[in-house]
This record gives sequence, C-alpha cells and structure tokens, in this order.
Amino acid sequence: MSASTVPLQLPAGLYAELQSLAKEEQTEPVVILSRLVTAARLRRAWLGDLAALREQIVQDGGLQVGATKQEVVEGLRRTRREIFEAEYAHLY
Repeated sequence: MSASTVPLQLPAGLYAELQSLAKEEQTEPVVILSRLVTAARLRRAWLGDLAALREQIVQDGGLQVGATKQEVVEGLRRTRREIFEAEYAHLY
C-alpha cells in the first residue's frame, strides 16, 4: 500500500531539530511529525471538553467562589436533599 506524499518546506533550523529528534529516537522524521499532529488533536479535544465543562458550570449556576464555609455546607446539604428526594423518596 503506497501512501501519497506532498513536499513540505521547513526552515533549515527546524528541519535540523526534527532530524536530531528522529535520530535520538531512532525513527523517521515523519513519525515525529505524526506524533505531534496526534498530540495537537488530543489537546484540541481536551480544550473542547474543558470549554463544554466550563459552560455547563455556568449554566448550573457557577462555582460558589467567595462563599463562606457555612454557605458551601448549606448548598451541599440542599443538593444532597434534592438528590435523595429524587432518587429515594418514593421508597418511603
């Protein structure tokens, strides 16, 4: 199976660093580039998940930053009661 290729122009210094990394790892420069692309895709996916989590936190009322310990504890107790009532109240 033959893969199609395209020429890629790199600055000489960057190419030398790529060659050096490949030599240290005893592999081809294209393997190093492939790993970098994979890492960039994973990072992009992670950042997307982080943005979605942040948006969900905002939609759910945000974090209680600056709240006193008593306010945080009361909020946790309220949440625990709500969960209990939703999940187990029908048993009693």
